[in-house]
Amino acid sequence: MTQFSDQTQQVIDRLMNLQEFTVRVPVEENWMPNGVVPFDIKIKKGIATVTIPALTEAEARSKIIAYFNSSEDDDDGV
Repeated sequence: MTQFSDQTQQVIDRLMNLQEFTVRVPVEENWMPNGVVPFDIKIKKGIATVTIPALTEAEARSKIIAYFNSSEDDDDGV
C-alpha cells in the first residue's frame, strides 16, 4: 500500500469505530463559549454536559479538557 492509501484506511477505520460519549464537567456559573463549539453542549447549574464523538472515553475527556482550557486562554477579559 502507498502512504496515501494507508492514511486513507486509517481515517476510514477511525470513523467506523467512533462512539458518542457524554461527559459532565463543572464550569463557572456565568461561563459562555467563545466562538464555534465543536460538539454538543448544554450548561445547567454550573455543569456542562458535553456529547462528543471519540474512540474512547479518555479521548473524549481529553478533547473536552483541551477545549475548555483553550477557551479560558482565549478570554481576554473583553
